[in-house]
Amino acid sequence: MIQINFTLLVQLVNFVVLIVILNAILYKPILSKLREREAHIKGDRDRAAELEQTVRDQEQRHQEELAKARQTAAQEKATLLADAKKVEADILDKARNKAAGIVDEMKESIGKEIETVRATLKAEMTPLAQSITEKILGRSI
Repeated sequence: MIQINFTLLVQLVNFVVLIVILNAILYKPILSKLREREAHIKGDRDRAAELEQTVRDQEQRHQEELAKARQTAAQEKATLLADAKKVEADILDKARNKAAGIVDEMKESIGKEIETVRATLKAEMTPLAQSITEKILGRSI
């Protein structure tokens, strides 16, 4: 059975004194260090979140700049291709015109040569025909 007497009161006072001493020596410093540590961790987390947001913003700006650069490059490529096609068309037109001129000159030259050869053949054909006729007939014509 439990007896309530003077020792209970001494035990209770002893417990309260121990709590006050432990609170002053142990609990308050430990709790203050835990609070400091928690504040430090919270500050580091906030800083990490800010840095992460900064990284996201920079990455987004980088992606936007990259997209702009790609778009600009595509436009420049299209412009250069169009210019190249124009130059190609000009070169081909000049080459066709030059080729047509050369063909016309060749036709004209060949035509002149044909006329010259015909005239030469006509001039040579009469004496040749006469000579063949004389040989076949055996007499002069």
